[in-house]
Amino acid sequence: MARHKPTAEGGYQRGEETRARIIDSALKLFGERGFEGASTREIAMEAGVNAPALQYYFDNKEGVYLACVEYILDRIWEQLASPVEYAEQVLADPRCSDEQLIDAYLALIGGFIGFIHDTPSAQPWRLFMAREQAGLGPPGTAELMRSRLHQRTGAVTTAIVGHLTGLPADDERTLIRTFAINSQGIVFRVLRTQVLGVLGWDNIDQTRVESVRLVLLGQTRLTLRALILERDAGRL
Repeated sequence: MARHKPTAEGGYQRGEETRARIIDSALKLFGERGFEGASTREIAMEAGVNAPALQYYFDNKEGVYLACVEYILDRIWEQLASPVEYAEQVLADPRCSDEQLIDAYLALIGGFIGFIHDTPSAQPWRLFMAREQAGLGPPGTAELMRSRLHQRTGAVTTAIVGHLTGLPADDERTLIRTFAINSQGIVFRVLRTQVLGVLGWDNIDQTRVESVRLVLLGQTRLTLRALILERDAGRL
């Protein structure tokens, strides 16, 4: 994990502001050029600091990259903490209905669908996360994403799909279905150019993000209800 040196340790004034500026610049350059293509010198220049300042806060390029991942994960949890906790509460209630489980699921993935587009730094974050999800980051970042995000959200969503299908959460079919459902929104980030071409859009603004969100959530609700019908008919 990237270290966090407080200003009180000395060396640089306005430590939090400097650290945040370096992370913003690194997100932009890592997104545009990838981990290998962005140098610490370029990141420091973009942030308006000297190279020793970057080394002081993050040690090296890997430390800067990990700090970027941690920063994004913190922002994700600001948006997802409530729906994840609610879904966990619904799952813990033995009297919960299928529709309650579906609503909890939709609230959770709805946050995922719009997250990158809803942020003020949408473009750099989108590019950064597209590269990270493609496995192009340094060693250790995939495990950080798993331990801080995917492990908990995956446990909740597979448990809901398992309840709705009557299959164990760790059944291969449950895992495949959950992964397919959870990944729907990613295409609008990773395949952005193709999406714009197919839809004839010049960009994906907030109004279009909301259109995507509504369509995907409606489609997911229909999919989950169809799984319930298959479960009740004994076809799963």
